[in-house]
Amino acid sequence: MSNQHLYLNLYENLKQQIIEGQYQSGDKFPSKRVLSQHLSLSNTTVEHAYQLLLDEGYIYSKPRSGYFVSDIETLPIINRNSTHTPYSHSQEPISKEQNIPENTHCELAFNLSEIDAEYFPMQQFRKYARDAFEDDQLLLLQRVNAKGEWQLRQEIAHYLFNSRGVTCHPEQIIIGSSTEQLINLVTDILKEPQFFIENPSYPPIKKILDKKQIKYSQIPVEKTGIALDKFGEFNHNIAYVTPSHQFPTGYVMNLKKRTQLIQWAQQSEDRYIIEDDYDSEFRYFGKPIPALQSLDTKDKVIYISTFSKSLYPSCRMAYLVLPKNLSSRYDNLSNKDGNTVPTHLQKMVANFMESGSFERHLNKMRKVYKEKLKFIIEKLSPYEDQLEVNGALAGMHFTLTVKNGLSLEACLDRAKKNKLKIIPFSQYDQQLTEVKFILGFGGIPFSTLKNHTNALIKTLTL
Repeated sequence: MSNQHLYLNLYENLKQQIIEGQYQSGDKFPSKRVLSQHLSLSNTTVEHAYQLLLDEGYIYSKPRSGYFVSDIETLPIINRNSTHTPYSHSQEPISKEQNIPENTHCELAFNLSEIDAEYFPMQQFRKYARDAFEDDQLLLLQRVNAKGEWQLRQEIAHYLFNSRGVTCHPEQIIIGSSTEQLINLVTDILKEPQFFIENPSYPPIKKILDKKQIKYSQIPVEKTGIALDKFGEFNHNIAYVTPSHQFPTGYVMNLKKRTQLIQWAQQSEDRYIIEDDYDSEFRYFGKPIPALQSLDTKDKVIYISTFSKSLYPSCRMAYLVLPKNLSSRYDNLSNKDGNTVPTHLQKMVANFMESGSFERHLNKMRKVYKEKLKFIIEKLSPYEDQLEVNGALAGMHFTLTVKNGLSLEACLDRAKKNKLKIIPFSQYDQQLTEVKFILGFGGIPFSTLKNHTNALIKTLTL
């Protein structure tokens, strides 16, 4: 058995013991060294398993004291022995980087929302493009179902169940041209919505709510996720969150907060969570943390994701999974807009997924981005007294806080001299007092990665 399977098996076994109550809240967990010796496993295997438990909130650490079991509140978590099986074949990508002017004088840039196009399987995709335009595909020339192509919705349902634990029927899925468009649609379906949104947050959400004059409150984001204790100050019924890799901080919402959030939604009939899972495919330590929707047993989570990172940004394709009752409400809407994604493109992506090529592409890109991130983080590590890295467990961006006394103006001036583009975090959080930057690395070629990183270090360190 591979080392990867060993640490995943250990993680699953320990997690199950916690869920079943074999460990109580506050119990001291075995040290990594003791467990390693007891099970005759390597320290690395145990360390990886513990890291997954830490990330998901099952355990927590105390400096110089060790690991302890978290207080995990009761929630009907997905039954691991469920007989449910994914649907068989027989039966927006909008950029998270908004309104940031391009600096054409920068030779080196840590841009957000860029992919490494060098590794895109263009030859395969060309084949699916040819197939979509064959003579016997005349039906693709007709108007498509408002929800999108059935085959694509089937493939998305199958993919989400296997990769994110999301349980849904293709009828609950709607294909759209962007996250923005789909959120706009959700606000039409919901009755008298009033939103909690993260602060800082994905910029277009505020633009949509402002335009439609929908009331919202901005709730601070902590390292464990949105500050749920603030919810009691307002009587709002919708929470919009990015729990798997919060944008822009990169923080991961832990399991305890996920269960609390779902419990909050289950307390009232008109409460819902909108889960934006925008780059969940790219988690570099173990499997991606299951989606909120996979923990929900009462249809309170509206799930949104996109192909902009997993395929390419100009694909302009996102998807929405509605709870069953909201799906019925959508079906009964009058004057629904037609589907905005070209039918042939939907067919191409569906075939790409059905063949297994999509999953293979994701596996390859996960390795590519992990290598890039690992290189950057290792180069920054000697400067940890000057630079603090956060949000680097997943996704295609992380944040960097400058702790050596350099001002934001000085950092930007030095970046200009080094022909480097870095995005101030204050673009997303105007109340920020720290000197902080948000850095995308996905689109940086391996050939220039060293130059990018050296310029970053030269710019931000003394």
